[in-house]
Amino acid sequence: RAPEEELPVLEPAEVRSRLERSARQFRNRRKVLIRGLPPDVSNQEVHELLSDYELKYCFVDKYKGTAFVTLLNGEQAESAIRRFHRSKLRDKELWVQLQPTDALLCIANLPRLFTQHQFEELVRPFGNLERCFLVYSEKTGHSKGYGFVEYMKKDSAARAKSDLLGRQLGTRTLYVHWTDVAQLTPELLHSRCLCVDKLPHNYGDLEELRRVFSAAAAPTFCQLAYGQDGQLKGFAVLEYESAELAELVQRGTDGLALAGNHVRVSFCAPGPPGRSMLAALIAAQATALNRGKGLLPEPSLLQILGSLGNPASLQLLLNPLLHGALGGKQGLLGAAPSVPLLTNPALSTALLQLALQNQTQQKPGILGDSPLSSLPPGTLALAPAPANPPGQLLSELPSGGPLPGEMAQGHVKSPILPFLGAVGVERENAVLGPPPAATATPPALQGLTSSLLGSVLSGLQKPKQSENGPPGTGV
Repeated sequence: RAPEEELPVLEPAEVRSRLERSARQFRNRRKVLIRGLPPDVSNQEVHELLSDYELKYCFVDKYKGTAFVTLLNGEQAESAIRRFHRSKLRDKELWVQLQPTDALLCIANLPRLFTQHQFEELVRPFGNLERCFLVYSEKTGHSKGYGFVEYMKKDSAARAKSDLLGRQLGTRTLYVHWTDVAQLTPELLHSRCLCVDKLPHNYGDLEELRRVFSAAAAPTFCQLAYGQDGQLKGFAVLEYESAELAELVQRGTDGLALAGNHVRVSFCAPGPPGRSMLAALIAAQATALNRGKGLLPEPSLLQILGSLGNPASLQLLLNPLLHGALGGKQGLLGAAPSVPLLTNPALSTALLQLALQNQTQQKPGILGDSPLSSLPPGTLALAPAPANPPGQLLSELPSGGPLPGEMAQGHVKSPILPFLGAVGVERENAVLGPPPAATATPPALQGLTSSLLGSVLSGLQKPKQSENGPPGTGV
């Protein structure tokens, strides 16, 4: 065997200390519900009733005759229940019990060497904790790789579940699920299910798996995980008759060699049967694979360029560039980063040419006048462009070669200024001056119309040629 985590032998005193701390946190339910109160009961009267205890919170609902009380600790709550349950207040019989909670989570597949302090640090950022504890083996004192956390508010627990489910923690993927506090007893804290992962790629020999994991005790459930596409997921779930048998098998098989791989055997979260746990783990693995992905895919460059026939799209694309060229004021966070929208500067030239055509051919749209109407005369006087080699529609900037004169001297701050020319007037004159006359198209841009841009798009969609063939059109 070659287990992933080597667990040291603990001293009996340390084992006892861990078990006692875990049991104390498990019993630390300090919220009490009192029912059957008189309809005119006051908050002060409830405080006087519980004067022998330290109240941290008390809310009285007169319409329902109930009181929600938080005491100092679980011992005080248990004492108050024994003392006041079925007692009478002004001839009204009281019912006192622990408050039900809907903010309890079980977090599984933690590293076996994860400490109580590390567990608290993991769950604390999402809200105030009511109780938090790991579950330990009663024989060895080592963590079983899962724990429970109860938050003071349900929305805190919901945030924790959403953020932690499927999160990678080292080589493990966390599994989180809601827990019914009414069904959580000291006996049910210990799981009867095991998860076997790190199986060989496409391993599907269920009979061999069952035989290997039946050496100490036969499982009552054994199944490999399959996705909706029918592909193997690389792990399996087994269930045994008791938590003691599951722990015995886990200690004997963790790190066992199976078909050339050393498998990892971990405890599943307690409670659900093996079949339900298998489905939950498959869903958790899918969540882990989808973490960080948006609901909609990112638009590709072809999709962006394909929408340039719309004047509104042109205006939205050119606005940040033109404002930078005109020396607009900086925002609260400083100047916007000077990052070109497109990697090929010739495409920025194409954007400007298309905008000029839309300005002269179309009326103002819903978004108002074209953004180019505020530019002074001469701003769009484009610098001459070098002739393109045969077979290339748009020129590319040479990588590592000399830069144009303005860029080499450090006078250019906007990525499109080499194609805009120098701006020689104040911004106020540009805004208040007369509308510019139609600018003649430079020879380098004659014929660069929407149809030409369409040919660029069609060129991008062609498959790449072989390495020995001519170079493809660059964008």
